[in-house]
Amino acid sequence: MYRVFLAIVCTALVAAVGWAATRFAYGDDYARDRAEIEDLQSRYLFALDWQDPQLYASTFTPDGVLIWAGGTVTGRQSIVTEMTKAREVDARAAAGVAPLRPARRRHFISNLVLRIDGDHAIGRAYWFEFNDDIRDRRPYLGAYGHYEDELRRVDGRWLFTRRRIFNEQRDDMVATSTNPAW
Repeated sequence: MYRVFLAIVCTALVAAVGWAATRFAYGDDYARDRAEIEDLQSRYLFALDWQDPQLYASTFTPDGVLIWAGGTVTGRQSIVTEMTKAREVDARAAAGVAPLRPARRRHFISNLVLRIDGDHAIGRAYWFEFNDDIRDRRPYLGAYGHYEDELRRVDGRWLFTRRRIFNEQRDDMVATSTNPAW
């Protein structure tokens, strides 16, 4: 009887310690904050793939910084300008292959890790892109890399304050040998 009682007490202690450790590591609002940040990440990718410069820039704070293949861009209006230029480059490429339908790219995010501290967060995630710009429009993995993000909640919405894009296909954007996640 004593062993059964001791086993029950030990099990309860282990469960309590596990519960307390989880609460300490993530906090009460972690699940909501994570869901909102995942939503932000997805809205960013839809804006990118549908080439909507205004929507794309709206995922950043007004003074947000984007570090990408085109360089470092600061502020929403500058981001809109850069994404408009990128859309125009793609439009010229599509015109050059007419009458084929325009090629499409679709971006995806995985392996998102977050550190959330109140209204500030740091995120790391893998990204990959499927493309179909070959003549028969068959899809293939076009590129991959990872994001290093800083985020802030502004007026109840999570936004990027800084997004750095690493792209393993570009010598000037490859990741270092140091694991970016913690």
